[in-house]
Amino acid sequence: MNDDLMTQEELDALLREHSGENSLDEPDINDFLTPLEQDALAEIGNISMGSAATALSTLVNRKVSITVPKVYLSTPEAITTSYPEPCVVVNVGYVVGLQGANLLVIREEDALVIGNLMMGEDGTNLPPELDELYLSAITEAMNMMMGSAATSMAELFARPIDISPPATSRRDFAVDALTDGNLTDEEAVVTIQFRMEIEDLVDSTILQVTRIDFAKEMVKSLMPPEPKAEEKAEPVAAVSADWDDLRQSPVHAEAPSPLPLTSAPAGAGYDLGNINIDLIRDIPVQVRAVLGRTRMTIDNILRLGPGHIMELESLHGEPIELFANERLIAHGEVVVVGEQFGVRITEIATPQDRIGSLR
Repeated sequence: MNDDLMTQEELDALLREHSGENSLDEPDINDFLTPLEQDALAEIGNISMGSAATALSTLVNRKVSITVPKVYLSTPEAITTSYPEPCVVVNVGYVVGLQGANLLVIREEDALVIGNLMMGEDGTNLPPELDELYLSAITEAMNMMMGSAATSMAELFARPIDISPPATSRRDFAVDALTDGNLTDEEAVVTIQFRMEIEDLVDSTILQVTRIDFAKEMVKSLMPPEPKAEEKAEPVAAVSADWDDLRQSPVHAEAPSPLPLTSAPAGAGYDLGNINIDLIRDIPVQVRAVLGRTRMTIDNILRLGPGHIMELESLHGEPIELFANERLIAHGEVVVVGEQFGVRITEIATPQDRIGSLR
């Protein structure tokens, strides 16, 4: 065994092999969705399921977290093969603002814990399988969770979004299909996998399954419109064997601020819902501030020297953009802190701004 670390692809393949996912060929998501669309769907799922976790936490009086979305493409047949056990399937139909449906797949054992907590128990003394009483409790929990998720999506999409009452059913994937004829076994579907934790009672995964056309509709509704052809930016740079041509090729220049940013004190009173900030406090994040942008030819760049003034497209006094790991998080203004420059945050980026920064 060598000392090389396994790549993420190798780890995913090993997990799929262990869970049986390799028993069927699954479609390649990159053949159907662009990386931008995949990131946008993950962000939509992150926001909506985060709200669902908050609603469930209130219902069961336990800390609930639904995190780490992973977007991939699968088929109903591959999903049932990967989960050859009883599960609860929740059908969520969107009737206002969006037209489509999502399926949530939750393992029966996890659903039993949720139902037990809904009844005021401690989540340990569980029946062998779901009965009508437990299924009713799960249906109520799903109704509250998906209602909260729809509210978050309405804020994200800046439009009213309503859902029909979620339909909940028990399916034994060893013998039952994922749906009642609404999807074919071989149809490619977008699958978003979340990790769900309920204190020390549940540490499992749930799946969100949707058709590709509905997934694309959500992304299209969320993303800003494409610029007109005449407004599209020119290529960043041209490659040519002729140096004289290369000197006139347009390039894109940014002026990022190398100045330190002041951070909020530890323990600041922010409402983070179910997020335990202590678990991620020490994770390094690259933060940069962009003062402005401009376009220059390579010929002009070669003439730059000490004392040269570079004109930026941003006007004096306009807010500057702050990015964390290439995601727009806020706008701010330059201030003087002692003998150094800093950035004062004046506005937190909206979810629409964060999605738009993925472009």
